[in-house]
Amino acid sequence: MGIRYEKDTILNWINEMGKFLRLLVDRYEAFDEPLDTSIVEEGYREFFKKERAWLLERSTPELQTYVDEELQVEQIRPLALLFLRDAVLLPAGKEQQQLLQKSKFLFGHASSRLNSFSFEDYEHLALIDKLLILK
Repeated sequence: MGIRYEKDTILNWINEMGKFLRLLVDRYEAFDEPLDTSIVEEGYREFFKKERAWLLERSTPELQTYVDEELQVEQIRPLALLFLRDAVLLPAGKEQQQLLQKSKFLFGHASSRLNSFSFEDYEHLALIDKLLILK
């Protein structure tokens, strides 16, 4: 039995490990400046061509239809990240919970559509679960 080394496999593994290590190193955010929430709203308009309110009003099946029909597969994960960042900036409440649920759904949907999963996504899902439990 031997181990087969392939250049792309090793490079992919190194990239994933780099992301994981970056998560460990970049965890300290005490000196970060607070993010202006208007930037988040602009992100929805600029990159996804929809208003924040429109996306929040969508049910999970409607959101999946929008994502599948109007976005490219590579855009699903960034939308999940935008929902997550938006939720983290909000105080605990119903709107935050909706954003977290949508983000969690989109991370799973992106993972299944791309047939991939990263350490970074695992960290994001752990944060989402932690915030959902704190309701």
